[in-house]
Amino acid sequence: MIATHAYFSIEAFRGGSRHAFNYIFDNYYLPIYFFANKLVPDKLIAEDIAQESFVRLWEKHSSFTEQSAIKAFLYIITRNACFNFMKQSQRDKKYEAGWAMCVDDEEDHVLNRLTGSEVLREIHTAVANLPPVCRMIIRMSYIEGLKNNEIAERLNLSIQTIKNQKARGLYLLKKRHWKYWAIVIATGILL
Repeated sequence: MIATHAYFSIEAFRGGSRHAFNYIFDNYYLPIYFFANKLVPDKLIAEDIAQESFVRLWEKHSSFTEQSAIKAFLYIITRNACFNFMKQSQRDKKYEAGWAMCVDDEEDHVLNRLTGSEVLREIHTAVANLPPVCRMIIRMSYIEGLKNNEIAERLNLSIQTIKNQKARGLYLLKKRHWKYWAIVIATGILL
């Protein structure tokens, strides 16, 4: 790609120069967009992600010391945003599929939505009342969607401890809120 600006200075970029930012944008926007579009097949979403990557770059402009670090940052932040988008899309589809199983006709749909809201409120209240470590692990696993090894790394605990705390949390939720447990299983709210 041919740059529209002949000269780039990392010092100027760190200092907030629009000229330096435009140089980076002109040289990296299309490659970042194409990269995002390879990971996220929707062109508009890929565009949004690419643009947001440059916004994030600008927010941190004063922390860069090399142009290669800027390029690496753009690719990493774009990759992460694409993966997060895809994970969220998968969660949304799983959640919608769970609800679709509960809906028989239009009237039941409204009732299910109301019931679902109540169930979610009860579940969030129940999770909030779990012991602290157990609550944190349940939230990280089922709400944030992290895997056992990711939770273990973040909390500096063994994977077996994570598994034990998850099992304990699910047991306590089932024991204390058994009347909602069938709905939780059917809708996949936690699982």
